[in-house]
Amino acid sequence: MPESHRFIVDRHEGDLAVVEVDGGPTLDLPRWLLPHATRPDDVLLVSIEQGTDRTAVTIVRDVVATERARAAARQAVDRLQRRNPGGDVIL
Repeated sequence: MPESHRFIVDRHEGDLAVVEVDGGPTLDLPRWLLPHATRPDDVLLVSIEQGTDRTAVTIVRDVVATERARAAARQAVDRLQRRNPGGDVIL
């Protein structure tokens, strides 16, 4: 049975992509390992099939999960902006 993981791309740093693995720690991966169109905040589905002489890793952009996450982030920003009274901070 294949093992599966969920990566979220945090950012690109040169030739590396920093990804969050299964909602936990981050991992630096070479960008060439990811699908060509991968952008920060993309959700990636990773499946791993291990055999005796080889391991196959498949990484697929989850377009639906990515858009759902981006919509949730936009809603959170909108909620925070509605609560912001505006104006300058006075200390």
